[in-house]
Amino acid sequence: MGWGVIEEEGWRKGPWTSEEDKLLILTKRNGKSCRLRWVNYLRPDHKKGQITPQEESIILELHARWGNRWSTIARSLPGRTDNEIKNYWRTHFKKKIRAHFS
Repeated sequence: MGWGVIEEEGWRKGPWTSEEDKLLILTKRNGKSCRLRWVNYLRPDHKKGQITPQEESIILELHARWGNRWSTIARSLPGRTDNEIKNYWRTHFKKKIRAHFS
């Protein structure tokens, strides 16, 4: 079943509206989309804003120990998601490390 079929059946994709955030349970979003929206944006304990220098140190230390096991690393950074940490790593460190060892 492709996206065209899902769109015809009333499922939406793309950016969420603020109204959908308020009516999360009543939207025509699939379960995975609702879960990801909650985990990445709406959870009360979700930290918004930039990674702090202390969090950066923890990410570096834990990445040296566990590699790309982002969920494991995220457990040591309350309020941060595995995806957020992975994206931070890829945008801030991966290129620097490659350049350093080249």
